[in-house]
Amino acid sequence: MHVYIPLGAKYTYEQSREFARIVAILAHAKLPGFTSIERTVKARQGKMYIDFLQNRPQATVCAPYSLRPRPGAPVSMPLHWTEVKKGLKMTDFTIKNAFERIKSEGDIFKPVLGKGIDLENIVKRFDRAKIDEMLLSKK
Repeated sequence: MHVYIPLGAKYTYEQSREFARIVAILAHAKLPGFTSIERTVKARQGKMYIDFLQNRPQATVCAPYSLRPRPGAPVSMPLHWTEVKKGLKMTDFTIKNAFERIKSEGDIFKPVLGKGIDLENIVKRFDRAKIDEMLLSKK
């Protein structure tokens, strides 16, 4: 699953990369029994990997609404947060039902391409002590 945060093309690559890293660290701090920010598969111990390093040049991502090269032709489908729940499968959205969903829901990815968040305001609200603690524990 890819999580897109609208930045409105207002920030440098370095700023967006660091923001993604901090978000990953904070998410992992909230859900340590379920998530991992460890790069090596063995070190993750079966936990969901939060890949903030995917936010880099030459990295590949699956574009919204694109077909996946898998049986049944699943579609990379933007979701409402209420739809992200246990049991969700990549095969729930396919070439057979994608157009109907887009017709009923509209383009729910469109806001990602809009104005974007105020990164400075968001960063001010972060728990800096928690971030520093997490960063130091990784060294």
